[in-house]
Amino acid sequence: MNPNTQETLDRTIAPAVHDMGPLSLPEDNRTVLSNGVTLHTLNGGDTEVCRVKVLIPGGIAESPRPQLYQLANSLSLEGTRNHPGDSLADILEYNGAWSSAEISTHHSALSLFTSNSAYHKLLPLVSEMIMTPEYAPDPTAHALRKEAARIEVEQQRVAYRAAAAMRRMLYGENHPLAAIPSPDSLLAITPEDLHLAHDTRLDPKGMHVYLSGLLTDRMISEAEQIFSEIPAKSPFSLPRLVFPEHSAGARTHVDMPHALQSGVQMSIASIGRNHPDYIALRMAVIALGGYFGSRLMLNIREDKGLTYGISASLYGYRHSSFITISSQTDPSTVERLIEESILEIENMKNPSTYSPDEIDRLSRFVLSELAGVLDTPFSRCDFLQTEVTAATPPGYFAMQEHTARTLTPELLADMASKYFDTTKLFISTAGK
Repeated sequence: MNPNTQETLDRTIAPAVHDMGPLSLPEDNRTVLSNGVTLHTLNGGDTEVCRVKVLIPGGIAESPRPQLYQLANSLSLEGTRNHPGDSLADILEYNGAWSSAEISTHHSALSLFTSNSAYHKLLPLVSEMIMTPEYAPDPTAHALRKEAARIEVEQQRVAYRAAAAMRRMLYGENHPLAAIPSPDSLLAITPEDLHLAHDTRLDPKGMHVYLSGLLTDRMISEAEQIFSEIPAKSPFSLPRLVFPEHSAGARTHVDMPHALQSGVQMSIASIGRNHPDYIALRMAVIALGGYFGSRLMLNIREDKGLTYGISASLYGYRHSSFITISSQTDPSTVERLIEESILEIENMKNPSTYSPDEIDRLSRFVLSELAGVLDTPFSRCDFLQTEVTAATPPGYFAMQEHTARTLTPELLADMASKYFDTTKLFISTAGK
């Protein structure tokens, strides 16, 4: 086309929409090392970068004190016995690498992102972070003060207080997933506590190492050598999570007289990830409030103007899950928001309320999310990792794709009828 010629676009005509092609998630290669560590490798990408991610057994559910395992995990990035203080960070920065820490229900994770050229130099540092974290007094005290200050701020937020109250109702007052740290309890943690919390979990038979990126045989061989040197220790068990059986719902309120908004959470206990209906139920929860075009957003935000945002999520565990709606609204409209949410839940039980456009939007949204998983070797590896961290079944990606492509009003209505039981609805609010 002549560069001097300007093409006039008719902006009243929407661009063509094309169907999503077939999606396929490659499997990782797995090797169990001599000490029991499972090494997962996933080769891919077109840039010479890689990530090493190490899963250590023990997460939020196993932590003997709230956030103890989380802090032990994150502070292991702050220095090691051989590279104390800032020297570890200086090495990573000099080589254009960075590290991160995260925690899930049953696992803690440490990650190193690096170029392939620096991988051989930096891989031993990952082993150091796992085996010999420093937990020096000054950095530890600084991190604890920072976290205690963050918790103090969070405790003033209505969404935080409503969510905490909901967990206590659903999980039970003494359940580890309902435990809430106080600033004083965080400040009481010592470097010795962190060492013990970290060291007791270094069971190589429960550890998983994920190496992803543009890999070479030498890189894989070096990972096998480094991580096979972790010595065997006593097994660290991951007990099954047990939640109370609920025959009816309940409601609670946290009084925050100076709050300008009210936090609202609504939850229903449901089936676990190992149930054959779980993926279809997940689609129904997305239709309810899992994306911008969901029913809750269109009704309560767009039509009624009761909130800036409202969402529905499915928090899944191996044997249980919880359907949860979260929002914030003016104190004067709390009851109306709850009523309208229940109305949408009940409407979903009628297949005639689903239009072809809604089914198409939902299908395209889920498929685009799955396509995003395939973007990089790191995102693909993160999805595969859920087989360990979230007990997802083999073929979880393919099952989601199939369900997204075969959605019908009858399927979604059936899931809503089976599992959206508003007689067992838990409601927590926080605010005036």
